[in-house]
Amino acid sequence: MELGLASKVALVTAASGGLGFAIAKALAEEGATTVIAARNADRLEEARKAISNVTASQVTAIRADCTRSADIDALINEIEQRFGRLDVLINNSGGPPTAPFVELSDAGWHEAFDAKFLPQVRCARAAFPGMARRKWGRIINIVGSHGRTPHAYAITAGVVNAALLNLTKALAELGAPDNVLVTAINPGPIETERVRYLVEVQMRELGISEAEAKDRITGDMLLGRFGDPDDVAAAAVFLASERAKFVTGAFFDIDGGFTRSL
Repeated sequence: MELGLASKVALVTAASGGLGFAIAKALAEEGATTVIAARNADRLEEARKAISNVTASQVTAIRADCTRSADIDALINEIEQRFGRLDVLINNSGGPPTAPFVELSDAGWHEAFDAKFLPQVRCARAAFPGMARRKWGRIINIVGSHGRTPHAYAITAGVVNAALLNLTKALAELGAPDNVLVTAINPGPIETERVRYLVEVQMRELGISEAEAKDRITGDMLLGRFGDPDDVAAAAVFLASERAKFVTGAFFDIDGGFTRSL
């Protein structure tokens, strides 16, 4: 299937590993000129080499800390200057830290929003004007299933993700007149560092084994197993493509049946 990505410039944030890396690799495999960004320069360069080794597309690594507005503005400006435009933003950020509710201070809640919500706001804000001016753009927010299926063991993630889903709907309305399409992907339990962290949280808070913690998570899923980052990457590539030209304001649950609500 021709996805029309060979002529597009795509940015994937938090792309030195996990979901971001898998999505960047999939975009590059489809021929997109792909820019990856993350805080750790060494890990980022390793990711760039790993993607370049298996694709023929141009892959560029630009170190940026997306918790800093100045870094994001500089990142988008560099992409615009180097490639002339930014067509696709894969708005990815690390999951927020969590703790038992009664132990979460105001500072802890601020830290959660600073870690995940505000970086995606800033990236969308910086990328949006150029996309609107060119009358073509895709913003794909990588959110998470806890935004619609809350759990106490991931309470900050649930609240932050719910805010990102609201943002997605609002930006879809804002972008529609200029053909800037905004969607969200809600990954469920995927084999990444983030899920390993949530497993450790349950082990610590509930005093259970690793196997028991994993069973508690997969027990809520219809498929009863963890997913693979490539499962999320496939959805992201479709939403970034010309094939998704009539899709905006929509949420896609890539979660093995974790989300049961309509």
